[in-house]
This record gives sequence, structure tokens and C-alpha cells, in this order.
Amino acid sequence: MTDTNQLLKTAVQAAKAGDREKAHQLLLQIVEQDETNETAWLWLSGTVQTREERQICLENVLAINPNNEIAKKGLQKLGVSLPQASPPAPVEKEPERWDKPVYDLELPAANDPHQHKFDDAWSSSADLCAYCAQPVTRRHKRCPKCQRKMVGKEPIYPNRTHHLQNWIVFRSIGHILYVLEIVSLYFVISFLASHAVIPWEAFKLFRVLIWIFLAVTLAVTVGLTVALYFRQVWAYWLAILGLLLVIISNIGSAIWAPPESLTDFFPTWNIIAASLFYIVFQVLNVYFTVMAAGDFRREKQWRVAVVDQRVKDPLVLDKAGKLFAQRGMWATAVLYWQRAVGRSPGNVAVLRRLADGYARLGFPERSLDTLHQARDKTLDPDTKAVLTQQMELLNQKLVQQTKNLTPR
Repeated sequence: MTDTNQLLKTAVQAAKAGDREKAHQLLLQIVEQDETNETAWLWLSGTVQTREERQICLENVLAINPNNEIAKKGLQKLGVSLPQASPPAPVEKEPERWDKPVYDLELPAANDPHQHKFDDAWSSSADLCAYCAQPVTRRHKRCPKCQRKMVGKEPIYPNRTHHLQNWIVFRSIGHILYVLEIVSLYFVISFLASHAVIPWEAFKLFRVLIWIFLAVTLAVTVGLTVALYFRQVWAYWLAILGLLLVIISNIGSAIWAPPESLTDFFPTWNIIAASLFYIVFQVLNVYFTVMAAGDFRREKQWRVAVVDQRVKDPLVLDKAGKLFAQRGMWATAVLYWQRAVGRSPGNVAVLRRLADGYARLGFPERSLDTLHQARDKTLDPDTKAVLTQQMELLNQKLVQQTKNLTPR
């Protein structure tokens, strides 16, 4: 925190001295480290080159502190309408302080250097395939390029809920207890066989069968848990079926099984404690199964690249982009990273992910331009060197592609 404050003071001093470029680079470094730094975003709005970037900075300030009057006045100067709110209480004028920026809000508008640079699918208004960014229409049942189905059922929750996560942990604990139960049973039977209560030949057969039974059942249950973690609908219904069979078998054995006295082998309190534990365990199993039902609900969706306009936090936008990339929806991931870069212009990590997305989707010029932006904004020499190397490799590929397309 002390380093951030020192950087902020240095940036403010540079801005007041007229060294806008130095102040801009320092402020970018600060917001990259701490995206909730209200003062840094406020000063950064005075060092950017375009009205669009200034609007983003001021909106970020209001996202952190909705009562920031300087940001509100700045947005009003830019012609951005603000939601109506009750008028603030009058405040006395204060002398200029280092934590309040001074800049001319009437700077002439400058063209965004990254606007209208490319004439491709991203600059058009066409719907794009969520996977490969191929322009598609409602008539397409499959993407003309990647051949993926354009209409499919998607989870209503993009991320796993805590109910599913708790259920997975609960099932994992159940697997461990199951192994301990089988091992304990093995030692009990071994003890009885050693005291001639059970024939030794029968025990040898039992010893083989019990380990085979453990291996098979454990593989099935653990595999089912893994499938549940990845939210497979068939696994959920199979888990419900298994749970119903356990409940029915327990009720049936309690009603129709002949009574057996276990007190000859185990103390009464052990039997009561084990029975209570088993009942509580099954009740919890039913609870977690019911609560996780929402994770397995699907709804029919048209698989085009769209971004949730309600999401404004750069960190959330970046995380959503990474999740869609893991699912192979690179075009959707790129849209989220584009929005994250707009909200946090100095985030080099997001710029690098955006460049990777462009490259994977076959837009090398955009990838190269994004890497160039990232290299200009980073202050880390090692990162700058890596980005330069990536740009050189990408340039070589572009040159090779141009040679291959040139008719001989």
C-alpha cells in the first residue's frame, strides 16, 4: 500500500508539472495493481487522450464511489447523463489538494487510435458464432466454419454454485468413509476367521471378493462424482436414482428383514452411534442433492457471441472471459476481454489474453495490434521483452501467409 501511495504522489506531481505521459504510465501501473483505487482512476481520467477513455475512467470512479462529485461533473461535461439523485448537501470550497486532479474537461475530442482500424467480423454488426467468430444467421443450424450446433442447451448458471461445490465435497468425504468402512469390515472378518468363527477357506474367498468389490464400486462412485462436478445431467439423474434405491432398500430391510442381535459382537452405544450417523449422513445427502438441482438445469440458447451488458467490473469481465475460453467459446471470451480492456485500459494481462483470443480465431492483425498496446503500457522490462518476441513471431507468420497468398 505504501508503494502505491508513493507512486500516486509521483504521478500527481508529474501531472501538475505537465508531464502527462509519465503521469499516465504511473497511473496505469497503479490501477493495474489496485483497480479499486478511486484517486488513481480520477487522475487517470485527466491523462487519457480520448473522450471515450475519459468516460470509462470517470465511470470507474463512480462505480467505486457513487458520491464522487468531481467524477459526476466530469461526466456531465462530457455529455453523459447521470441517474437522478437527491441534491447533495452544500460543501465549503476547499483549497486544491494533491488527491483532487486539476485538468481541462474541455480538451478537444481525439479519435480513438484503435477505432475503425480493421474491417472484419468484429467491426460489423453481424451475429458471430460463439466458438469461432464466423458470421451466422438464424437460419444456420450449424456454424458454416466450425460445424458446431448453433442452438443448444446451456446451464442457466454459468458457474458452479456453492451448493454443487458443497455436494462434491460431501460426496468426496463419503468416498473416504466408504473405503474406511470396507477396510474395517475386512479386519473384522479377518479377526473372526483367526478365531475359527468363520472357516478359513471361506475367508480366503471373501478376501479376494471384497477387494474386487471395493475397486469396482469406488471407481463407479468416484466417476459419478467427477461427472457431477462437470455438471453432466445424466450423472445427476443417476445420483438421484442411486439415492432412491438406498432409501428404499433401507426402509425395506427395516420392515421385512428378520431381526438380528448385534449386541453379541458390538456394544449397544456403538450400534446407536453408527445408526444415528448413518441417518444424519443420508439426510445431508438428500439435502445437498436437492439444493444442487439448479446447477443441472439447462435452457435452449442460440450460441452466438454476446456479452452481459450488466457486468461492468473489469475483474468479473476478465473471469467470465476465461471461463468461456475454457469451454471453447473463444469469440464470446474475446467480447468479454474487449469490454474488460475498455473498463481497465492499463491491464496488460487482459490485453495479452485478448491478443491470444484474436490469434486463435484467425485475426493475426488484431492480435498484433493488441500485443503492441500491451507492450506500450507495461512497465516491466521482462514482460516487454516477451511481448516483443511474440510480436516478432506473429509478424513472421503474417509475412509467410502473405507470401503464400501471393500468386506466382
